[in-house]
Amino acid sequence: MAVFEPAKYIEAEIKEYEGHPLINALPRINSPKDTAELIRRIPVVSPEEVALPAYIRRHAMLRIMDGFLYPTRAHLQLEQTISSMIRQGYLSRNIANKSYQETLNRTEKLIDDSRNAGNEALVSSVIGCSGAGKSTAVEAVLSGYSQVIMHSSFQHIQIVWLKVECPYDASVKSLCINFFRALDEALDNNGLYEKQYVKPRANAEMLLGDFARIAALHFIGLLVIDEIQHLERSRSSNVSDRILRFFVQLTNTIKLPILFVGTPKAYELFSPSMRSARRASQFGSINWNRFNTTDKSGKGSDWDRFFAQLWKLQWFKSPQPLTEEVKTLFWDYSQGIAHVAVTLFYLCQTRAVTVGREVISRDLVGIVFNEELHMIKPMIRALQSGLDSEIQEYDDLEIPRASIVQSASVHSPLNENAMPDGNNEYDCPEQTKLSKLVNMLEQAGIGEDIAPSMAEQALLERPDATLFQLLAHINNLQENEPAPSVKERKKVVKLEPKYVENDLRLMVSNQGGNYETMKSEGVILKLSDYL
Repeated sequence: MAVFEPAKYIEAEIKEYEGHPLINALPRINSPKDTAELIRRIPVVSPEEVALPAYIRRHAMLRIMDGFLYPTRAHLQLEQTISSMIRQGYLSRNIANKSYQETLNRTEKLIDDSRNAGNEALVSSVIGCSGAGKSTAVEAVLSGYSQVIMHSSFQHIQIVWLKVECPYDASVKSLCINFFRALDEALDNNGLYEKQYVKPRANAEMLLGDFARIAALHFIGLLVIDEIQHLERSRSSNVSDRILRFFVQLTNTIKLPILFVGTPKAYELFSPSMRSARRASQFGSINWNRFNTTDKSGKGSDWDRFFAQLWKLQWFKSPQPLTEEVKTLFWDYSQGIAHVAVTLFYLCQTRAVTVGREVISRDLVGIVFNEELHMIKPMIRALQSGLDSEIQEYDDLEIPRASIVQSASVHSPLNENAMPDGNNEYDCPEQTKLSKLVNMLEQAGIGEDIAPSMAEQALLERPDATLFQLLAHINNLQENEPAPSVKERKKVVKLEPKYVENDLRLMVSNQGGNYETMKSEGVILKLSDYL
């Protein structure tokens, strides 16, 4: 039997958290400095390893791929979002009083619950291009929490977080299988839940009901749905809509916070409905953008500081100094995508020590990129072109410009002495109605990635309305989502049976005696006549 970490309760940090065992068993709320220390992962390059032969050094260099993570302001924003979501979700779920049983009872009517999620929805999203480090960042933040906590005095096992990957086929059954497998792995119970609930004859409604009951039973603090863009692959829009509605019902009924993680393709799931967009950004949707080279602080751009730290990880006998040429070269080949930059740096370094010339030159970078990263070459070329028409051919590369606001990048590395500047492009008196409306929506709590598309739709439908009329129009659209169309059922025509001579159906009676009737009619043969 698995042994879980016993609950160690701390003093409530604010009055709302008093008397909540599920909250007070969590670690203390992190400061920005604590978050930076939690996130930062810098591999160690020892002098002893540098002296090793090249074929051994290559193995040590793998730490660059697995052990390097440099904290940015985006990581701080993500940690604060996750911290708030977990604790706010537990406020109405308390194992110390009757709300525990009430939560379990509410799951019985979850599937048929059609109430609006309203402001109680605890949903957020992290959207960014492939390789930008979204999933790695989420896992780094979650590592600061024990996944499973045992509350012995309440006879309760708390699951603080659960990460589930959205299935590639976007089916309800595959999603539920992934959920039960993740749950079994967290509880180390040898696949018990999957064996118990995933049956050949289990339909979608049964699986979703079991999903909700088990999530409520263990009071999951945060459900992370990774690769949410896979829902767009569903053969039927009804399936993806059903799954999204189910997630919203989870937050509405049992107050389970959900964090969606995906590529820009996921915007197509939320954009058709403003209510869905609102739900996907209740705690502020985070655009996980590529690094940029703009220096607004005078202390170097986010790319400058990220790459400077990466460049220090050299297993060369004579470390190569960083130059502007090299920094610009790697930017050009990676286009600010963290995973591409780290991979290219690792491959260049291994190639250099293998050939015996420990220098990363322009020619070497070009050769390595063309030979070992040729599969992503078309995507990088599209980003280098800067043309929307080419970039949009790869739907997991860039967040559509129509869906974002050009604002200060959230990727600036953490610096306790640095304060964000107050410059905002919407402060100028010539700002347009669209930009003003976007600003007002953001101040009202709409995520910065969702606000522009909402504003554009409202202006398209009400071009002559004032700003306040547009806000009222958007609010009405959020509250009045059209009900799904109900197909008329065809009338069932009752068929009359057509009997034939000696029809067996006429020999069957509800009163019994069927055997004697059939025998008298000669249907049943007497075997003794043939012996």
